[in-house]
Amino acid sequence: MDILTLLLTIVDMFTTSKRRIFLDYAAGTPVSERALKAYCDVSQYYANPQALHSEGLEAARIRDDARSRIAKILGVKSHELIFTSGGTEANNLALAGYLDALEAAGVDMNECHIIVSKIEHPSVSDVFEPFVRRGLTVDFASPNTHGVITPEAITECIQENTVLVSVALVNSEIGTVQPLHAIGKLLKQQTPIVGGKKLEKIILHTDACQGLYQSLVPQGLGVDLMSIDSGKMFGPRGVGALYIRRGVKLSPVLRGGSQEQGLRPGTENIQLCAGFAVAFEECSELRESESIRLDEVRNELLKALTEEIPDIEVNGNGKNQTPHILNIAIPKIDSEYVAMYLDQRGLALSTKSACLERSGVSESLVVAALGKEKWHAVSALRFSFGRDTSIEDVPLIALKVSEAVRAYRSFP
Repeated sequence: MDILTLLLTIVDMFTTSKRRIFLDYAAGTPVSERALKAYCDVSQYYANPQALHSEGLEAARIRDDARSRIAKILGVKSHELIFTSGGTEANNLALAGYLDALEAAGVDMNECHIIVSKIEHPSVSDVFEPFVRRGLTVDFASPNTHGVITPEAITECIQENTVLVSVALVNSEIGTVQPLHAIGKLLKQQTPIVGGKKLEKIILHTDACQGLYQSLVPQGLGVDLMSIDSGKMFGPRGVGALYIRRGVKLSPVLRGGSQEQGLRPGTENIQLCAGFAVAFEECSELRESESIRLDEVRNELLKALTEEIPDIEVNGNGKNQTPHILNIAIPKIDSEYVAMYLDQRGLALSTKSACLERSGVSESLVVAALGKEKWHAVSALRFSFGRDTSIEDVPLIALKVSEAVRAYRSFP
């Protein structure tokens, strides 16, 4: 053991119980002080924003102000933005809502075809099951070895009756940023024909919940529907939004009220909306500086891990990569064991999407889709960073991961 490692081990003995290092920001972010203050400031207003009295009108003003502030950053009209309970509901409303609207307009699901990225979050990939039972045809576009869904991969799947394509802006497990603009440009050249009837265009949806370090202007991305989530952007949990391009028709997936243009019933939580708006503004302000800082953290951690564990491999290390996610595969380990070992020693990270951590699935389905050897998917670790991640922690993180790997590999 060299002197640096010895010193770090001694420091670790005295600090592990007092301070934890959180490396799972892709699963959820803390609420920023500004967003929390906005939430608390609005908590004094309790009237229903649908009411016509003065208190209700003030609540509606707060809701509409939050919507306008988010819409301004997105470069869209306020009426193109619907508040939801989060990214999962936004994805469901976008996808099920569009297909339901087609059926309501007389389109037969037996005559429709859609394309979905093979590495989507379950809140996208699982939405289509009831429509498949009604005759919908789904093709899953495969990524290349870096996790990129190329326009060519979409082209291979397109049919005359393709009505919808869904590709996440940033993959939540491996961090690959998808070429949405190029995909959108490709889809504009297509005119779907369903049951002998021409539709306006193939609709492009993106789950942008991990896109806080990317430009989220729908027009620039070329998307018609876009989901975002406050809980992934240093805002309060339980609120998200769906951008719906003017002219795109959706049907509600929930019933029971006329709120949110009749698409999302239920009394709007104006406290959550206000906190979300402030958090989104803060993310926009810090996007460039945090991208630079976290990119340095990511690169330094990869360098340090490689020095400690020379046989690691990166999952999704393409040219276009979000700065806040690093996914690695380490041969001859069990990733869940390593993650639990690290948790007991003060490091919180994950092996795959948090929505699948307790599902009983033993491997990363995203990494498995990259076409690599099987061990990459069963030994994947995801490090994701945020505002409290410090480059000064990198040596300690690398040391702890190395210790966990050695501990597992020492088993008889």
